[in-house]
Amino acid sequence: MDIFMRELSQAYKDYRIIMVMDRASWHTGDKAKKWENIVPLFQPPKSPELNPVEHLWQHIREKGNFKNRTFHSLCEVEIHLMAELKKLSLDFDTVKNITQFKRYPPEALR
Repeated sequence: MDIFMRELSQAYKDYRIIMVMDRASWHTGDKAKKWENIVPLFQPPKSPELNPVEHLWQHIREKGNFKNRTFHSLCEVEIHLMAELKKLSLDFDTVKNITQFKRYPPEALR
């Protein structure tokens, strides 16, 4: 994360960047670096429904080749994850349905 943020900050040093983030510890913890031109906009706590990628991970865990499975190496996990991501990349309608936002009333986002 630090490398990405440093590169982003330097590439757009003349701009103020507002970055939407979840509240993962690497975004908010003591080790999270502060960047002069990057302003975090944190999502409400415990709101994975506002982060579309969380829906993709859930789909992969529940419908992909990961359910009730033990992997013997990180390499094996990567191979299966890449296969699942490749399947999803070819299925636009599924990705759209999985990541589609529901309409929330503004007060629910506070």
